[in-house]
Amino acid sequence: MEYEEGAAPWSAESRDEVLAGRTHCNVAMALHEVRDRLTPEGVGPVGSEVFVRVYMAAYYYLARYFHLPEAKREWDRHAGWFLFGLVHAADPRLVPEAIREVLDQHTQAVVPAYETVHAVGSALLLSSERDGFDEGVLASAVLVAWAREEARGTPSEPSITFTMGSALVAAARCKDAPPDSREEGIRHMREALAALPAGDPFHALMLTELRRTLAGQPPATHPDGSPEAEITTYIRDGGRERLDRAVDLLRTIADAPTTGEQERSRRRAELGQALRIRFELTGELADLDASIAELEAVLAAGIPDPETRASASSFLGVAHLARYIQLQEPPDLEAATRAAGDACDDPATAASPAHPQRLTNRASVLTMRYRVTGDLADIDRAVGDLAFAVQATPPSQHDHPVMVIKLAVALEERAVRTGDVESLDAAEKLLRPLVGTPTDTGRHQLLARMELGDVLFARARMTGDATALAAAIDQYEAIARASAQDIRSRLICARRWATAALELGALEVARTALGVALAELLPELAGRALGRESQEARLREQPPLATTVATVSLMAGETREALVRLEQGRGVLLAQALQLRGRQDELRAASRPLADRFEQVCDELVAPHRSPEERRKAAGDFDALVEKIRALPGTEDFQRPPTWEKLRKAAAHGPVAVINVSPPGCFALLLTPTADGGALDHLPLKVTAGDIATHAETFRTAVAALADPSTPGPERYRHDVAMKATLRWLGTHIAGPVLDRLRPGHQPPPRLWWCPTGVLSLLPLHAAVLEDGAYVHDRVVSSYVPTLGSLLHARSRPAPEPGRASLAAVAVDAGPYPRLHSLDAELAAASALQGPRDTLRDTDATPEAVRAALRTHTHAHLACHGVRDPDAPSRSRLLLHGGELTLRELAAERLPDAEFAYLSACHSAATGEELADEVLSVASAFQLCGYRHVIGSLWTVTDAMGPLLAGEVYRNLAAPDAPGPAHALHRAVAALRTHDDYNDPLFWASVVHSGP
Repeated sequence: MEYEEGAAPWSAESRDEVLAGRTHCNVAMALHEVRDRLTPEGVGPVGSEVFVRVYMAAYYYLARYFHLPEAKREWDRHAGWFLFGLVHAADPRLVPEAIREVLDQHTQAVVPAYETVHAVGSALLLSSERDGFDEGVLASAVLVAWAREEARGTPSEPSITFTMGSALVAAARCKDAPPDSREEGIRHMREALAALPAGDPFHALMLTELRRTLAGQPPATHPDGSPEAEITTYIRDGGRERLDRAVDLLRTIADAPTTGEQERSRRRAELGQALRIRFELTGELADLDASIAELEAVLAAGIPDPETRASASSFLGVAHLARYIQLQEPPDLEAATRAAGDACDDPATAASPAHPQRLTNRASVLTMRYRVTGDLADIDRAVGDLAFAVQATPPSQHDHPVMVIKLAVALEERAVRTGDVESLDAAEKLLRPLVGTPTDTGRHQLLARMELGDVLFARARMTGDATALAAAIDQYEAIARASAQDIRSRLICARRWATAALELGALEVARTALGVALAELLPELAGRALGRESQEARLREQPPLATTVATVSLMAGETREALVRLEQGRGVLLAQALQLRGRQDELRAASRPLADRFEQVCDELVAPHRSPEERRKAAGDFDALVEKIRALPGTEDFQRPPTWEKLRKAAAHGPVAVINVSPPGCFALLLTPTADGGALDHLPLKVTAGDIATHAETFRTAVAALADPSTPGPERYRHDVAMKATLRWLGTHIAGPVLDRLRPGHQPPPRLWWCPTGVLSLLPLHAAVLEDGAYVHDRVVSSYVPTLGSLLHARSRPAPEPGRASLAAVAVDAGPYPRLHSLDAELAAASALQGPRDTLRDTDATPEAVRAALRTHTHAHLACHGVRDPDAPSRSRLLLHGGELTLRELAAERLPDAEFAYLSACHSAATGEELADEVLSVASAFQLCGYRHVIGSLWTVTDAMGPLLAGEVYRNLAAPDAPGPAHALHRAVAALRTHDDYNDPLFWASVVHSGP
């Protein structure tokens, strides 16, 4: 069409002619030819060549505007408007009246040339894409590319860059496009989003367009057998062997002398990530520590490549987060926050394809910070990070489902806090497509199902919807029973399955769920393949389970089941250790070769300083051997958890009082001897778990203050009153009702074994004050046992033959604590024990020397300082010369001839608040490594009392009618109570006996 002054161009052309792709492309490229002159000065006067092109193009876009539906004409409107601005600058009379009136009111109606070209290119791109007109798509890329170069450094650069990306992506579908057009286009789109100012209204639109673009992206491919292929397949399908191969491959590549430094850094960062992923599967802390060490080394090397640096920092953030979750040490959460934040804050990597993954990692840290601090700003930011990551990541990418699931988690957490049901709706909408069918067992389906259970559970609690609660139970049960899922997640879901069932009133369903958790999953959580620290960390992460399960069993009227469940779920590590140390007479009678092999495998599992690989092999050998032994006639129950028929034998020598402390309720299970083995009675207690925790803390504070000579007189009186009030409360609410039900005789005092659970193990039940003012000590000879299994184990081992007792006597004053002035007197008191004796005093009493002495003597007396760590009881220890004797070192010993240990050390029998059900103390560690009888202290005792009590104990043990350690201690305490200086329970009540 030709220019004719005074006429309105394009008004006579048909709709098809106006909207034809060829026409549009010709008009646009005509403008491209004069792109540098699209300014009032460059256009020139009316009638000039440039003016004519601009004038014709302006009316062309006006015609298109009228022919197109409203939803498709936005960029045509922009293009026409900008072009009419140039026409208006030359001669306003040539602009349609309605447009002229608006332009007359705008003093800056003319935009920069790059804006006009961008608008024209955008309109051409959209129309050509719709029409499948390749030439127009390619032409639009040319137009927008010029506009982008001209817009460098201007506020319009991000939006024009994004259009450039869209044009390249569209061009990639054209016949003559360069092969990397799609990748270049997506890179431009990411760059634009990274450069867009915060809060820009176009951000959401661009993100939606990027998501639409990525939706068609095929999955990334990696060479078979490469580390990337192994990890990608593991994340999608699971399989420990894939992770192991990835770790080995990455180590090999990183250590190869031919690997360049930049490649080495990248591979070491990937190795750190792979080790962290393997830790999350297995719980092996050595992998997590190695992960953090690798990543810190990469960052410390000062690598110049920003991508590798950002990846290493992000990986380090989630590694520290994983360690925080396991060990609950605040510095790890602080380190995670720093590292994950640094990974996302570098502008040089904001447009990286890996940026969404780094945002996901930062969101994981923010979500945990929210759980710790309750700061809504953290969870809001996590939701924002994850929403971006989900949209900016191809759905085909292996970790995209994880991003979706984490977004749902963050939305659910925020909904629970704010009561926002719409956030729950959004979370459920995200998860439903990922869940699949009930038969789907992929890792992502299982993770999505687990979170869907949480969303439905939250909905039920917020709205009272019983249907949602029942649906949550179904999801939790599916995960708990899914063998393909990791043990930690299965155990969490089994707990939630039970909790939801109880809220629904489905008691039998809750019993089933808790049975799965306790019998099938808890033992695997802390499997033998893990190191001791890793086992404890995994158990610490889980709230106490056994006591709750026992309460649910009682609610169902199953008293025996309650006792069995307590045994299954308490002292998991102790039970494992005792299995490696028991007598195997029956097995030896059935098969001597298998018995010998079993002993060998047990030695391998107990041996210290083993690598994770060695432990894993030994654990596998153990499991395979146990299955082989169970195939023998008469050994079908070899190494199985104790049944009621076995547990009832614990009362063979006297009653046992198991005191269950749990949030749902507290009660005593009283096992008493009968002709056929033992009877069980159930005694409800009128206390709560909270009451017991409060009194335990009051008592602990009181005895600590009373043991401190610097405590002022008025404070001492207050704490003395609190201590004695606790003992009276203990007698009124727990010990007294137990004795009333058992009705023990008086002369001589009968035996009673106490098996307290939770923080009750910190209180001296034997010193509880009864209604008549007497102490429990006046009524029964008290012993304590961690579990019934440990009591049965101790009884299964015969005492040393007469005349074979030998003593390792240790006395050492070490550590920054008050001097021990009575060590020589205590050694002299122990001399009453007949038989060979080795003495280790002061500098001779090194950890190595003491361990060697324990291996060669049946009896041990250790007088030294003891240290209790209430938050990490496995770090409790005895202080020796030049070092410590720790629980973990004792756990690595097998002492088949050990009989009696007297631990004259503060806190040696005290457990910790953490891992209360594992009953971890120095005294229990001595039992674990072989000692049948152990005497220890619950709190700090005065040094001068030690020789008096020890002398009485050994005098009783040496008597012709030697009554055994429990009676020996009972009589020694009775004698001590007649002493003017030590008749207060602050002194005599601190020392307890544990054993048969």
